Amino acid sequence: MTLSYDISVEEESRFTRLAAVAGIAIGAVLILVIGIYLIATANPSKPGKTVIRWVVDPNPIRKEQIKLFEKRHPDIEVINDPGADAQRLLTQLAGDVPPDVMALYDPQTIRLFAKNDVLLDLGPYVRKYKIPVDKLYPALEPYIKYRGKIVGIPENCGPYVVFYNKRLFREAGVPYPKPGWTWDECLAAAKKLTKYQIVRGRKIPVQKGLFISDGDWWFFIWMYGGRLFSKDGKRCLMDSEAVKKGIRFWADLRLKYHVMPTSSEAQSMAPTGAWGSSALLFRESKVAMTVSGRWLCIQYREQKDLDWDVVSVPHGPIRFTLLASKSYSIPKTCRHKEAAITFIKHLLSKENQLLVANYGDGIPSLQDPEISKAFLYNPQYPNERNNKLHLDEMKYARVQEFSPYINNLDVSAIMSVELDKMWLRQQTPDQACEAIAKRINAIIRRNLANPNFLN
Repeated sequence: MTLSYDISVEEESRFTRLAAVAGIAIGAVLILVIGIYLIATANPSKPGKTVIRWVVDPNPIRKEQIKLFEKRHPDIEVINDPGADAQRLLTQLAGDVPPDVMALYDPQTIRLFAKNDVLLDLGPYVRKYKIPVDKLYPALEPYIKYRGKIVGIPENCGPYVVFYNKRLFREAGVPYPKPGWTWDECLAAAKKLTKYQIVRGRKIPVQKGLFISDGDWWFFIWMYGGRLFSKDGKRCLMDSEAVKKGIRFWADLRLKYHVMPTSSEAQSMAPTGAWGSSALLFRESKVAMTVSGRWLCIQYREQKDLDWDVVSVPHGPIRFTLLASKSYSIPKTCRHKEAAITFIKHLLSKENQLLVANYGDGIPSLQDPEISKAFLYNPQYPNERNNKLHLDEMKYARVQEFSPYINNLDVSAIMSVELDKMWLRQQTPDQACEAIAKRINAIIRRNLANPNFLN
C-alpha cells in the first residue's frame, strides 16, 4: 500500500524554515571552526607548549599583556581571539570549540552563561592557587558571583567621572569643580560655559557646557533614589515619581537650559565629516565637560594641547556613580583548565594590573595598597595627577540594574525609542517614563507567565 502525505503550505513553510535555521546554525559553527583554525595557524605554536585561546576585545594593550605573561610562563602560549560578543561565544560553546578564557562584559551576560551551566566554578581554583578574589572591590560582586559561586574574575574596572577642559573653565572665569559637587553647581557652570555665535541672523552653538550620552540614563534614574526595576526584577519602576523627577532634570539640561547639545547640534559642531561623539567634541574643545570612564584618557593623551582633568559625577540627594567592568570566565568544556587558571591568576598580578591601568584602560580591580600607590602617579603622564579620584569614586560606584525577566537588549531598545521621542519634544519626560514602564512591564508579565522562560 502506498502512503500519501498531504503537507499543507503552512507546514511546508514551517519545515522549510526549520531546515533553513538548522542550515544557518551548522554554517555558523563551520565558519567559527574555520575562523578558529585560521587564528591558530596564523600563530603556530612551538612543540611542548600549551596553547590557550583568549577571547577578548582587540585593544592594543592585549599584545603587551600576552608578552608579559609568556615571559613569566614560557610553557604557555596565548592566542588573542578578538571575537568577544556573547552570541559568538554561545555558538562556539554549542559547537564544542570553546575558548579557554573569555571576556563577559556585563552582569546579565554572566548570569545568562552561568544559568546555562557553561561556566567553570572557579571557587576551588581560587582557594588552591590563592587567587586574591577577596581583595576585589565589593561593588564588583555581580561580575564575580552567581548564586554564591565564583564564575568570573574582573581584571580592571572604571567608575564614571566628569572630564573637564581646564582652559575653557579659565577663559569663562569658572572655578574648577571639586569632588562631591552637585548637579545644581554643574548646571550653573555649564550655563557659563555654553557659547553661541550669530551666523546670518541665526544663533549657532559653538561650545556647549556638558555632554552626556543618551544611553547614560542611570545617573538620572538613580538621582532621587529611584530604581529601574524592583528588587525582585518583576516590575519596571520607570513610572515612579523619583525616576520621573530625575528624567525631568536630565531633559531640562538639553531642552530648557540648552547646556547639552542636541544630536543635530553635536553633528554640526563636529569637524567636517566626523561623527559628533562626546570624546571627539571634548577633544576639539567643543564641549567643556563630558561624563565617561577612565578609558577616554587614552584618546585625550594624544591631544597634546588639551588641558584636562577629572572630577566626580555631580550628585543630587544621593551620591553615586556608574561602574563599568568586564569579567574573565573559563568554560566548563575548556581543554586546558590549569593553563587558563594560571593566566587568570596572572591577570590579577601587580605587573598586569599596573600595565593595564597605566595604559588608561580603567583602574586596578584589586584593593591593594602597593598597587594603588603605584597607580596614583605615572611619570609618563605628568599632567595626570588626579588618579586618586578614580579610586575614591569606587566608594560610590554602582553596577547597572538588570532583571532576569527581560533581556537588556529589549530594555535598551525601548528606552532609546521612548527617550528619543522626549528629545524630539513628541512627549514629555513623564510620558516617556510611563511609556517605558508600560512596555517593559508588558514583556516581564509575558515572560513570567511562561514557565520555561528562565530555562
